[in-house]
Amino acid sequence: MNKFLMGTTALVAASAFTAPAFAAERLQLQIRGYNTSGLSYTDADYEEGYTFFDDDGSVWDSDSYSPSNDTNEINFGSSSEIHFIGSTTLDNGLEVTFHAELELETDSAAAPNYWYEEADTIDEVYIQFDGGFGRVQFGQQDGVMDQMAVTAPSTFMGHSHNDLEDRSMDPFAPLIGGGNSINTVGDLSGDSTKIIYFTPSMNGLQLGFSYTPNPCKNSAGYAGCVWDEYGRNFWEVSGTWQGTYNNVSFEFSGGYGQGEGYYFYDDPSEWTLGANVGFGGFTIGGSYKDTNARRYHDWGLDPAPIGAHNAGNNYEETDWDVGITYESGPWGFNLAYGRRDSENVLACDFSCGYFDAADSNFDTIYFYEVEAESWIGGVTYKYGPGMQIGAGVTTYNWDNSERGVAYDNLPGGSPNGYVDHRWESFDGWSFFIENTITF
Repeated sequence: MNKFLMGTTALVAASAFTAPAFAAERLQLQIRGYNTSGLSYTDADYEEGYTFFDDDGSVWDSDSYSPSNDTNEINFGSSSEIHFIGSTTLDNGLEVTFHAELELETDSAAAPNYWYEEADTIDEVYIQFDGGFGRVQFGQQDGVMDQMAVTAPSTFMGHSHNDLEDRSMDPFAPLIGGGNSINTVGDLSGDSTKIIYFTPSMNGLQLGFSYTPNPCKNSAGYAGCVWDEYGRNFWEVSGTWQGTYNNVSFEFSGGYGQGEGYYFYDDPSEWTLGANVGFGGFTIGGSYKDTNARRYHDWGLDPAPIGAHNAGNNYEETDWDVGITYESGPWGFNLAYGRRDSENVLACDFSCGYFDAADSNFDTIYFYEVEAESWIGGVTYKYGPGMQIGAGVTTYNWDNSERGVAYDNLPGGSPNGYVDHRWESFDGWSFFIENTITF
């Protein structure tokens, strides 16, 4: 598949340059960007607890407590970017574009969400070619699953379930690591360097393909881009369709992505679906994602021998959202709901403290479950060209449960009972005001 993608895009790009063509002038630079500023008042309850069991199954220790967070209830925040866009059109109609994005605040919110993505100030740098063949992009840019995603509609810029670009505006991020974790957008490779191809739109249908050899970004040359500890060779395919019937608009998307697992990680994969329907100022829609991008097994063995040293885990996650918006003149109203469910099964060795030195078998399997749900609702008002202010309320409920089950000489043994039970619970709401200026 990788050779096919590279060969196809190479032929497409080559066909655009077969005849000599020169522009009357060099690329003309334009400056674009945005600023989203906000304030929030947040109230939340965060509680942790644990129960430890003895060998006979009796409880020998149990406690619950509320960790202290030194974050003020009132917070100010901002997220700003400057986009440098240079473009020109050659005599044969080929449009050539250079695109770079500079983040004016440190994007620390990006680091906890993806294992391959560090906080950065240069967000996306790529070149783009447009013509009758479609569009080709090369560089540090989102894959096609991200670029073509259709999700629940929203009139807010910085407060939505899938707002990856402005996750730093999440009012819950200072209170709980990563903030609101609900995300239905497929994004296996992030902004890592890749090659991307979009077909021309045909009767509202458009397809996209992207290939990422290594999950790294912001590295000059080749030598800095060989980090493949968690995976490599990510490819994605996605499609959208847009159409109108009897004054009702329709928009659908679907995508699938997969990578090559490396070291002890499985081959990561994701698939997504999304749909929006619009009529009379209303837009109703939603989206869904299924991913196993954090699953790994024992040293690349699949399936892993669960009784072997350093066996891995079995991770599965689903995210979905639904929403409705209504726009009339400069006013916009929206309400959305999102949910995330994930499960993980981890076989644990002596590093967990429950290892029988007389053999090499595991004595504990841990079962993890995470449930999260969120509501976002509010009103926006466009007070000028590219200018909008809005206010709303968002809620976030997050529960994490971990249960350790003791076994007698896995894999052939039988469960002996619980080793421990740990849990975390977060329940919060926030009122926010955001102002967005785009230019």
